[in-house]
Amino acid sequence: MDHLLYEKVAEQIEKHITEGTFLPNTRIPSVRKSSKQFNVSIATVMQAYSVLEDKGIIKARPQKGYFVQTNQPTTEATQISPKKYDGHIHLLLNRLLHASQDANIAPFGAAIPQSEFLPLKQLQRSVGRLMRTEPEICASYEFTPGSLNLRRQIAIRMLDTGCRLQPDDITITLGCQNAIMLALQAITRPGDTIAIESPAYHGVLQAIEVLHLKAIEIPCSEQHGIDLTLLEQAARQWDIKACIVTPNNQNPTGATLSSEARRTLLGIANEHDIILIEDDVYGELSYQDKREKALKADDHEGRVVYCSSFSKSIAPGFRIGWIVGGRFRNEIEHYAYVQSLAIPTITQIAIANFLEHGAYDRHLRKTRQAYQANLARCRALVLETFPEGTEVSNPCGGFLLWVTLPETINAMQLHQEALTEQIGLLPGLAFGLSNQFSHHFRLNYAVIWDQKNLNALLELGKLVHTLQNDILTDNDIYTQFTT
Repeated sequence: MDHLLYEKVAEQIEKHITEGTFLPNTRIPSVRKSSKQFNVSIATVMQAYSVLEDKGIIKARPQKGYFVQTNQPTTEATQISPKKYDGHIHLLLNRLLHASQDANIAPFGAAIPQSEFLPLKQLQRSVGRLMRTEPEICASYEFTPGSLNLRRQIAIRMLDTGCRLQPDDITITLGCQNAIMLALQAITRPGDTIAIESPAYHGVLQAIEVLHLKAIEIPCSEQHGIDLTLLEQAARQWDIKACIVTPNNQNPTGATLSSEARRTLLGIANEHDIILIEDDVYGELSYQDKREKALKADDHEGRVVYCSSFSKSIAPGFRIGWIVGGRFRNEIEHYAYVQSLAIPTITQIAIANFLEHGAYDRHLRKTRQAYQANLARCRALVLETFPEGTEVSNPCGGFLLWVTLPETINAMQLHQEALTEQIGLLPGLAFGLSNQFSHHFRLNYAVIWDQKNLNALLELGKLVHTLQNDILTDNDIYTQFTT
């Protein structure tokens, strides 16, 4: 019986390792901790750990504990197998959303620009003028697909992405998250498998849960974006209905796909009959002289459903986004009508007026310059004040940094400690189906560098140093937060 018991313990720990709960070179729970967790004797755990050592999966370090081997092998099937989302980040996101509304908390957590980077005065004048001259618009519905004038202005803007569209090709949505949800509802059915970037925007993970989908996580690097070799392998092995991808300034890594990668991605989609859901919400915030083309621009087989919004560049609170549904347009408009009936009229008209009179381009030029300057300053501060071994992404657009901490530091614990110091950040737990990003966090640099925010970032660096030698394991913190 004891023999069977320690083998079961060893198998369970090995499963945690292959699924990414314990990453290479990180500490696993102590013998005493595992004894309590598995409700077995210390001797049984010692036997289990001995089995794992013999297999080369873990290694003991004197006076430090047991660590996952750096060259820990994982099978191809494990890397690209479909998973369900267990909803573990609901509490975390709820806490973050409340924190983002607290003026006393440094706003590094939510992907929302501080108001100084938004054209609030222009929008205020536009809304005020509408209320004075056309007050009746507040009493009328703007039914799906939305304001014709706004859709016309969006079609004009989309020329910069390489897309030639008619207003009727566009459906107005309640932001980009709503657009992604509508696309998934039109394309998939419960139980279907989709491919997603990893790390992924947390809204995608929540959509997977609500729609009862399975997801294959495809690694996304800061330099090259989604791993197309692994996507190709997954497409050969599994029936993938859709792939959600952010080709421009991905959230959270900041990655932008090269022209060659975009062609390859479209080729994979065409060959394996995969619908690409393009999330281009950060596309307008490129630091280049000319923004990158959309995937949709080179979509000759109708495989790309394009989603975007003005939430990151004009007015987060207006919740105005859009979707180019292509062959799925009728289904998308049906779901949009059933779920929300109509989009607020006054906000659609205000943004249409803002676009029509050329103010948007002037605003974008100013904002892009400010974000690029903030990026340089924020990266320098993090690299200077955080411990040696910290890595920071270097995006070419948007306003989000992906920070990789030394493996002895857990980002969930950092998040908890930072909140006590009134500093917001979003730990890696929010960006994956399991705890594979336990040493990462996302940082918003669309902030004003006043003394308060500067001091907050410096204090964050001190907290990281303080936690560097903390004895809690990743699994301790993950279990503590999610149970």
